[in-house]
Amino acid sequence: MRKSEFLSRHTPPGADLHPQWRVLSMGGVVSWLYSLGFIFRFADAWSQLYSYDRVSGKRVLQEGVIMPDFIQLLDNALLGFGLLAIVMIGFCIFYYTYHRQGSRSIYLMRRLPDRWELHRRCLSLPLLTATLCIAAAALLLLLYYGIYCLATPESCLRPGQWQMIWGIRS
Repeated sequence: MRKSEFLSRHTPPGADLHPQWRVLSMGGVVSWLYSLGFIFRFADAWSQLYSYDRVSGKRVLQEGVIMPDFIQLLDNALLGFGLLAIVMIGFCIFYYTYHRQGSRSIYLMRRLPDRWELHRRCLSLPLLTATLCIAAAALLLLLYYGIYCLATPESCLRPGQWQMIWGIRS
């Protein structure tokens, strides 16, 4: 199924989808770019674990230095995906009000043999996008946590980092 065919079956008939598609694609790109802030914060904290030894000319791990907690470095890096998922509520409202404008009768949509046609056209694309936003945020959370655990020397890690994400104190 091509993109245009999918969109025509899951959006209000006759709607100009280019502005909405632009908002969705730009929102995803901006959210991803914003999430890269974790990488910069992590790289800065990681470099502070080491000092430069002038005698050997190498980087040496400082004794007793502890890496900041993962949740502190993550901060609000995944916030963009949450905001984009919330914007989808506005899309649902826009799609429902679109059917009530002018000759685009809401009553015609309600008389169709498939009684779920109106709801499918108004809810499926926003719900799919919100689901993709949540999935992207979850995948990035796992990826960033893996980077944090694998790249940080074990002696510099505090135990219970995963529990701290969910607010559980160990």
